Amino acid sequence: MYEHEPEQMFQEACARVACGLSVIPTGGGISPKAKQPHHEALKATGHFTINSEGKRRSSWKEMQRRLPRRDELEAWYLTHRARGLGIVTGQISGWVVIDVDPAGLDLLKDLGWAPHVLTPSGGAHLYLRHPGWYVASNASRAGGPLPPGFDVRGDGGYIMAPPSRNRAGPYRRTDQRRALSIEAIPEEVTVDGVTYPLRAALGLVRPAPAIKASCSPREQHSDDDQVPVWLMIDRAAEYACESRNKGAFMFGLWMNANGYLQHEALRHVEEYVGLVAHLRAGPFTLEEARQAVASAYRYDKQDPWRRQDDEHAA
Repeated sequence: MYEHEPEQMFQEACARVACGLSVIPTGGGISPKAKQPHHEALKATGHFTINSEGKRRSSWKEMQRRLPRRDELEAWYLTHRARGLGIVTGQISGWVVIDVDPAGLDLLKDLGWAPHVLTPSGGAHLYLRHPGWYVASNASRAGGPLPPGFDVRGDGGYIMAPPSRNRAGPYRRTDQRRALSIEAIPEEVTVDGVTYPLRAALGLVRPAPAIKASCSPREQHSDDDQVPVWLMIDRAAEYACESRNKGAFMFGLWMNANGYLQHEALRHVEEYVGLVAHLRAGPFTLEEARQAVASAYRYDKQDPWRRQDDEHAA
């Protein structure tokens, strides 16, 4: 029945890429790693990093920046026989996905949201257009906790796509075709007497303007009075406890907004990495930070920061 599953996934992957979505191969089928990236397929096509022991570890970071080529799709599915399909969420594909497991179905029903995909576990996926700012994956805590059973896949994440399957069954499309809108997501919901800041916790509230620069003995003005780099690094480091990548991304956004060219931002990334690398477990490389900064320069340019004393004089 599933003899030609890799060929089917290849066709599905090609169709998604033709629609502007980035995809990755996953284990799929009845593999215990059905939802995980297909490590061997990725490594065989050059998508890997080298760890401290000199071993290759698969990586799909490149697919967060570009769409896969046809030769890569052929290798993943026709040569290495991947049986699952993951859609890379975030700006690259233009989608954010709310992932609801069975524990969140009662709230989903109360909200009146129609799922776009039904999962093998009995949960649901709901798609909405990427809002244009960074949306962290896996339940960002910056905006508060999410209700039980709710999670989010945004920038830096991926979601399993139909017709992929696992041991519990297939992912199935529903008849719903209209994307969920941010306006349909209430700011707060109450579950079992606990109130949750739903929209903010999903990362779907536009970030507040950055803290404005103020005079400091440490500050040294350039001739054109640009916001000093050290100040933006300090502000970016405040995001690092949540996500060091997000901090690097915000640093890139702010450098761009305040008139610095991308190569200037990349020159200062090492200082940011040195400041935040120890704040979370696991490695955080200079290359990862540089990629996040470069990604930020592909977003629309934000308004520059204004000095507080300039505002008072206005």
